[in-house]
Amino acid sequence: MIKEDLFKKIIDENGLYLTYLHLYFQGEPYLHPKFLDFVSYANQRRVFTATSTNAHYLTKENVEKTLDSGLKQLIVSMDGITQEIYQDYRVGGNLSKVKEGLKLLIHKRAERKSLFPRIILQFLVTGKNEHQLEELKSWAKSMKVDELQLKSAQIYGFENGSDLIPKDSKYSRYILGKNGKWKLKKEIENKCWRMWQGSVVTWDGRVVPCCFDKDGEHVMGQLTNQSLKEIWQNAKYLHFRSSLLHDRKQIEICKNCTE
Repeated sequence: MIKEDLFKKIIDENGLYLTYLHLYFQGEPYLHPKFLDFVSYANQRRVFTATSTNAHYLTKENVEKTLDSGLKQLIVSMDGITQEIYQDYRVGGNLSKVKEGLKLLIHKRAERKSLFPRIILQFLVTGKNEHQLEELKSWAKSMKVDELQLKSAQIYGFENGSDLIPKDSKYSRYILGKNGKWKLKKEIENKCWRMWQGSVVTWDGRVVPCCFDKDGEHVMGQLTNQSLKEIWQNAKYLHFRSSLLHDRKQIEICKNCTE
């Protein structure tokens, strides 16, 4: 977990030109005991704050603290409308707890007549849950979430197929090729806006190019002893961007990405 002094250092050094802060990377933000304090700290410096959660920790206490924190956007990941389908992807998850927490947050936000956090319900469409989309849309409307996002699934080893690939190609990143192998539906181009839009900072201050670098294989610098400005413009970062523009297929994390 990121330490408070490191978080504050990052915000203090970059707050003047930091416009969007997504407090999430491969974990559940509400497990950090200082998470909502971090949100408040960034919010006081007029930084737009967002996060993603599985919504298992939207207790009465956390809901009140969330509303107090100034959090501007909350993405709730819910990949099934019934417990059976939900737990197939979210192993060990409790859908009832998710629904109850979300309902409480929406209710308390309405009581305060507040617009924030804006609540986005995110549904990862797979071959196992695509039949629930109409039911999902009706439920999301009844819950009065601000937005429903249907997201395509990134699948490793997709070439030989997977039961996670939706039958409806509209929700799939992949199509079946003439050779019987699956391939990306969208042709990969040697460009990526993420390389100039922002970075990801890990819990221990490592800077990696984007959220697709889930294992932190491409470390561009270390914020414990460097500034973000120094890292952003260093030779390693410039070389990575140049390599992507030349041939992104040579970069493993970029091969299965449709950005």
